[in-house]
Amino acid sequence: MKTQPLSLLLLHQAIAADARSDELDTLKQAEQIAAAISQLGWQLQMLSTNLNLENTAAQIKKQQPDCVFNLVESLAGQGKLIHSIPALLSQLAIPYTGVSADAMYLSSHKRLAKKVMQYHHIDSAESFDLHGPLPASKGPWIVKSLWEHASFGMDDGCVVNNSAEALQRIRDSQQRLGGEWFAERYLSGREFNVSVLELNGQPQVLPIAEMCFIDYPQGKPKIVSYAAKWDEDSADYHATQRHFPTLNPALSAAIHRQVLQCWQAFGLSGYARVDIRCDEHEQPSVLEVNANPCLTMDAGFAAAAAQAGISYQQVIKHIVLAALANSAAPAASVAVAS
Repeated sequence: MKTQPLSLLLLHQAIAADARSDELDTLKQAEQIAAAISQLGWQLQMLSTNLNLENTAAQIKKQQPDCVFNLVESLAGQGKLIHSIPALLSQLAIPYTGVSADAMYLSSHKRLAKKVMQYHHIDSAESFDLHGPLPASKGPWIVKSLWEHASFGMDDGCVVNNSAEALQRIRDSQQRLGGEWFAERYLSGREFNVSVLELNGQPQVLPIAEMCFIDYPQGKPKIVSYAAKWDEDSADYHATQRHFPTLNPALSAAIHRQVLQCWQAFGLSGYARVDIRCDEHEQPSVLEVNANPCLTMDAGFAAAAAQAGISYQQVIKHIVLAALANSAAPAASVAVAS
């Protein structure tokens, strides 16, 4: 019996005309993924979504895709709603890429993620916020958004010397940028981004990328700021570079162990990235677990895959195949090979 090509629906959040650079990047992802899907010989439809999830559900039911490629990173500009889409897709019993609603919520709420890691004995940097007790230990600290990723609100002023300065920065950030913020211990050592791709039902750790801060002036915090990620005209953008070093076996093994522990602890699936930072003694700690990380061709995930000999088109294919395999109701009569 002749099979039909796989039918995909690429779903992303509605992007406002005045959106930030990191939000506009979703459209770049969608364009590049759509091209890869076309090259694979699969059928593709695209849909943007907003807070009207009833309408989104109706549109998805009407289009009846075999699988939804989930690129939704926020709703109405709120990262804290990111888990709503996988929850909706699960309710509709439609296969979708990336992680489940539970995994998305647990990993996206950065302080809750730390509690998950603590429970599973995964080293993570100490943290506090406006509502809990202050730490007994001294700084420095780095102030971060609780929900937003993509280095939102991150600049040199995020790194402060003590808890009093951290509390003030948290209040300032909440007033200036909105949302919830917290302080995390600033670790002064090396920083690594570790991408993981699900292959044949198992997580494959891709080559470890190190973020190198080239010719940073003395005293300048070595962080991946918003400018370093998104402002191509900034000094930070050009001075923050990705390399794939040869690590000593002990450090490499420790990083691999932490990454796979995170995969299991959070119930990750499809693809993910774990950000790790070392202290001054080169002991690694997990900073963040990034479910459904950026998939543009120039981003870290695609770069790590290329280092492993996996093309961009193959990355997209493996992510879709993992979604079908992980679904309770995978498409049974479609052609997925290409």
